[in-house]
Amino acid sequence: MPLPNILWICTDQQRWDTLAALGNRSIRTPHVDRLCREGIAFSHAFCQSPICTPSRASFLTGMYPSTVHACGNGNESWAEAAHW
Repeated sequence: MPLPNILWICTDQQRWDTLAALGNRSIRTPHVDRLCREGIAFSHAFCQSPICTPSRASFLTGMYPSTVHACGNGNESWAEAAHW
């Protein structure tokens, strides 16, 4: 059985309540709304950090931002902890 193809799209600093597809009637987000309709929207997910680089580092490695030493934006390189 072939493995599924997964495309992960992460908008930058986008709260769940800023999408029309998730209930905001004051905004138009047609392209993201279509992605929600045809894919999956994680409406009850939490991030490990409110800062984008540490949050993405956590998502991509499965480790806490502090574990991979990514606690701020603007990392020029990854600490050895991010390699497994």
